[in-house]
Amino acid sequence: MKAVVLAAGLGTRFKSEKPKVLHEILGKPMVWYILNTLKKAGLQDIALVVGHKAEEVKEAVGDSVKYFYQENPKGGTADAVLASVDFWRTYEDYILIVNGDSPLVSAETIKNMQRFIHLVEEYEKVKLGGVILTAWLQDPTGYGRIVKEEGTDRILRIVEEKDATPQERNIKEVNGGLYVFYAPYLLEALFKINPSEKTGELYLTEAVSYLVEKGCEIRSFMASDPTEVLGVNTRWELAFAENIMKLKIIRFWAERGVTVHCPETVWIEPDVELAREVEIFQGAMLKGKTKVEEGAVIGPGAILENVYVGKGAMVEAYSYVSDSRIGEGAVIGPFARVREKSIIGSGSHVGNFVEVKKSSLGREVKAKHLSYIGDAQVGDGANIGAGAVTANYDGKEKHQTVIEEKAFVGSNSLLVAPVRIGKLSYVAGGSVITKDIPDGALAVERAKLRILEGKGKEKLT
Repeated sequence: MKAVVLAAGLGTRFKSEKPKVLHEILGKPMVWYILNTLKKAGLQDIALVVGHKAEEVKEAVGDSVKYFYQENPKGGTADAVLASVDFWRTYEDYILIVNGDSPLVSAETIKNMQRFIHLVEEYEKVKLGGVILTAWLQDPTGYGRIVKEEGTDRILRIVEEKDATPQERNIKEVNGGLYVFYAPYLLEALFKINPSEKTGELYLTEAVSYLVEKGCEIRSFMASDPTEVLGVNTRWELAFAENIMKLKIIRFWAERGVTVHCPETVWIEPDVELAREVEIFQGAMLKGKTKVEEGAVIGPGAILENVYVGKGAMVEAYSYVSDSRIGEGAVIGPFARVREKSIIGSGSHVGNFVEVKKSSLGREVKAKHLSYIGDAQVGDGANIGAGAVTANYDGKEKHQTVIEEKAFVGSNSLLVAPVRIGKLSYVAGGSVITKDIPDGALAVERAKLRILEGKGKEKLT
């Protein structure tokens, strides 16, 4: 089955210069969800109809689809489908058409619609003109109403709300914005329907009326989850859709053995991977291509972006980790920052208000308080004291600090790169180290203490 995605709309109600389909839901453009769903449903031959700022849409989507341009973005949905006619003009099978602002429809629903068509053809011996995804909404305001033959699933017409009679407005079954048409029938209908007298637009729903009048059967297919048909036409609807998608993703992982506390507060993006027995606390955000292994714990308010977290590791409250790897059993935080391709070894602890940037820490490294470790390589078992800093930038270039295995860097020490601290060496607290320290050596660099009697009182009185 071929698919056409209508993504040429101006998105006027968004009050934005950005194309509507590029507004993001959980870090992905809205149109990404549509395309991902189609591919999961087995549809690989996809056309995207673009219009407003088409180049931006093309750049975001890439070359996985074929593009067609709608010259008049106010031409209507049928005009948008006609813009793609070269994609399916000679196609003698069913074609799926979906609005680009319908990100909540599922792959399973599309598969079920395909099965439904095959069952009707096989057992009823009927060649359907089309199948329309519908849903029953308690408040159908804003949606086209489905007018059906009483007691059947045969659709007679779809009435836009502005054209509906008071009786039709009371109908609760609405148009879900996803259509499957038999392509040869659709081709004829699109060239026969007339523009709306009120707006001058060509509506795809008019193709339904035309086909019914020609004797074709158009059936409804009720969505199992009514939220699947919710369109996104305003920023508030975008927020609503994002919240629904967020809870769907969290439910997916919860059903696979992940514990999520206060799920309404947790943010998990679509590309995140979670193993069983992972535990995620309130307010956490897992973004990008983050992967969390079995038994790891993500604490309250923690943010992970493109991070690998090993088995049994812990990212404690309000820590921010990006583009890095956290080893098995390591502890990050609370209130820690790890970034720029850093590697934290197994069993290591990066603690309160410690920042690690573009550095590699070996196994069982301890840096528990108030330190900055930048452009450094730290060996197994080393200890970085409170307030220690690797001064990696000389004003022009970054330089590396190497701290060898089991070295001890005392509190408030300053290591001026490039510098090497040898194995089992000891840097006394408060030292400024500008030269390499040999293995096993003790390094002390402090100004001589001077005590001037009475001078303190003199300055304070």
